[in-house]
Amino acid sequence: MEKVDFIDQFYLKLQLKPPDFTRNYGVLYTFNNGNDTHTVKFNLNVTYIKTIVNRARIFKLDRTTPIYVNNVEPDLLADQLAYECGKIFYPLMVEIDFDGKFMCVHNYNEIMSRWKEKRISVGEYFKGEMTEKYLQLMDEAIASPEQVTEMFANELFISAYFFSLYKSYGLEFTIEEHCNFPIAGKAAAVRFETFQVVDQNLNEANKIEVIHHGKINDERTIRDLKEESSYPISKYTYTEESHATGTYTALYRLDAETKSIYSIVADWVVAIEPIQKTQLKVFELVQEMVDQENAKQQNEGSTGMFFIDGHHEKSEISITSIFNFLLGK
Repeated sequence: MEKVDFIDQFYLKLQLKPPDFTRNYGVLYTFNNGNDTHTVKFNLNVTYIKTIVNRARIFKLDRTTPIYVNNVEPDLLADQLAYECGKIFYPLMVEIDFDGKFMCVHNYNEIMSRWKEKRISVGEYFKGEMTEKYLQLMDEAIASPEQVTEMFANELFISAYFFSLYKSYGLEFTIEEHCNFPIAGKAAAVRFETFQVVDQNLNEANKIEVIHHGKINDERTIRDLKEESSYPISKYTYTEESHATGTYTALYRLDAETKSIYSIVADWVVAIEPIQKTQLKVFELVQEMVDQENAKQQNEGSTGMFFIDGHHEKSEISITSIFNFLLGK
């Protein structure tokens, strides 16, 4: 079998060739809470823009399709409100360190400029006290570059795709590291002890395989995670509570030449009753599929603010819930 092309010290290095380095991905989240299952999917472009010497690489992320929740576009007015507000973040520019890990949002000023315009148009279509409250919450959520960076640091795609893959794996082709993943709702990311192994041989499809296995190594208890607490609070009240348990597995497939991500299949399981499972699938789309999707979008046309359940005139609309996923919460 053909060997992986490492550099010194068994190092995987991403080979970037602007301006042609663009990858088109399909992204699928699956959330299982016992027998209850929900999915969220969309397509996303990831483009390398430039390198800031001795600091970071800049990538651009741009969603190329609507977001589909359980295979349909957002159909509640509340979800449509959040969907429209969420558009201000894209195109998103991010700073990534030389290991491949997310550092911060790069184009905060552009996002704020879009928000000023979007806030006006959203206010014209959605009326009511809850709408105003939502807009105020958005104002607060994106009030500083640090807050927007934290928002995306707590987004699962960002955590998994912009992972520190590009590093030395040593003579044993294995690394043991602690990693944090945002799988506990609004709570802080959950800490895992992970073992990361790179196969020194290319697979049958001529791809590099990096395999991750891990288990929860977090001070919080099951009760803390279930209640979406960022701190290990319950152990002081419920002394019999044990630390939360759960597992993490992932398979990264990388292009043999560029080392860019071809696909990711990652699973997180938390031993809460009922069992909670989160899966992320990311797969590179062939160009024919991308062209078909783009043609479909062009044929359907775009009128800016759209409604799934038909055309609406301006009217009093009461917003009863917030679709936080679209804000990365």
